This record gives sequence, C-alpha cells and structure tokens, in this order.
Amino acid sequence: MQRALLVGINQYPDPANRLHGCVNDVQDMAKFLTASCGFDSADIRLLCDKRATREAIMAHVGWLLNGAAAADHLVFHYSGHGAQMADRNPQGAVHAVHDAICPYDFDWTDQHAVRDVDFGFAFDTVPEGVHFVWVADSCFSGGLAKAFGEPKTDRCPKRMRPPADLEWRLQTALSSKRYRPRVSTMKDVAGLLRLALIAGCTAQEESSDALIDGRYNGALTYFLLQELRAKAGLTEPLSACVQHVAKAVHEGGYDQTPELHGLPALFSGTFAASAPAVRLAAS
Repeated sequence: MQRALLVGINQYPDPANRLHGCVNDVQDMAKFLTASCGFDSADIRLLCDKRATREAIMAHVGWLLNGAAAADHLVFHYSGHGAQMADRNPQGAVHAVHDAICPYDFDWTDQHAVRDVDFGFAFDTVPEGVHFVWVADSCFSGGLAKAFGEPKTDRCPKRMRPPADLEWRLQTALSSKRYRPRVSTMKDVAGLLRLALIAGCTAQEESSDALIDGRYNGALTYFLLQELRAKAGLTEPLSACVQHVAKAVHEGGYDQTPELHGLPALFSGTFAASAPAVRLAAS
C-alpha cells in the first residue's frame, strides 16, 4: 500500500496570517508521488484551506494509518503555519510549552490546534517496517522564540503570531528563571516514533513561504522536490538527500536549514524505498 495525506493552507481567516505557496506545495508533492513514486491518485488525499480544519486533519490521519502494515509507504506533508502554545497548571504557572500546526480553524486553543503530543499519539500506532516520511514545511519553536520582524515582500515566515496576552505568556515562560516549563517539540516527538521527519528549519530559524522562479512555494518543499527529481534523488539515502536540500536552500539565499529527525535507522533508506524494520526501545 502507498498512501499520502497532504495538507496545505494559504487562506487563513485573518488576512494578516495568509500565505501564498502552501497549496502549490501539496499539489506539487501529489504530482511527484504519482509521476515518480508509483502512487495511485486515489490513494492521495489533499486537504486545503478551509477544508483543513483540526477535525478534518485528524480524521484523515486516521485514514492514512488505517490498515498500514510492514513494507507500506506513507507520506504526511504539512505546509502552513506553525505555532508554540504554553499551558498553565491549576496553580497558574506555565508548566509546558508545545509545538503545534495551525489548521484553518486555529484559535490558540487545544480544540483547534494539532499539537506535537497529538501527532505522537496518532503516529505511535505505525507498525514496524512501514516506510513513513513526514514533511513539515512550517515554523515551530525557533521562529516564535525570537523577536518578531517585518517579513520581506517576497518571503513570509510560516509561524502564527500569538495575540499579545499569549505572546507575553509564552515569552515569560521561555525566559523565566523561577519556573522551568517542559518544552516539547515536533522534533522531540519524531525521535520516539517509527518515521523520518524532514523539517523545514532548525529551532533557531523560520521556514519561508517565498516567491521562487516566479511562483510561490515553501522553500523546503521546492528544494526537496528539486532534489528528489534529480538523477540520483530517489536512490540516495534520506540523510544525504536532506543535506543536499539544506545546501540548495542556503545557496538560494534562505536563512533556514532543513533537518532530518526521527529514528536514525530510517535515515539510510530513500524517500520512496521500503525502510528496514526497526523496533522502538521500551520507554
């Protein structure tokens, strides 16, 4: 079985949060999977813009994983805003900070966000031997821990700016010497799962939604597909693939470094080939 769930969101309800290249990202990935990786179009689901609510994303994650077995190839690709959310305990102190992706109906509540722990619970069901690649073309912790600045006209950071009160809570939590909140990230979660996560940037950077060659795309998705379409793209290990993507991103003038996270045993596999069966260590 080869199955893919591709989520791209440009048209967030608030015009200030709208992006340009995310739908192009997932359409481009869908075309690549069918043309070069042997996927049937019937086994690829796209969720775009207002259809990509939290409820719809989680329901489609269930579809993606349903019946998965060893030697299957699964792809989950998200292109859109990322956010960081701070939780208070009953005493009012911020005790945890989580990465999240921002569905169309994102409103800074758990009911309309998909947090790292949500993906952890969902993806923990992936059986051994499944080749699962997760592409995250968005910003998470890194972009939110920095001061906000005005984006260039042809490049927009893929991070959702919190309301003033929640931004204060988050910055206070991250800088507090009195309380040490537990910081959880998508990359941390990926390290506990049977998958390979290709992330758009490091924890100190932002992923870009950019005008590239006259068309909008996420920088990660654009250069990842450029690499995979190259002569050796589908035969090189994921570790080498992501290194080459990072080099191309830097040469393109983007201040972000794509990274590979997850189980190291998967990094020697290719984007499309079956991964070796690996067993997670008991927690």
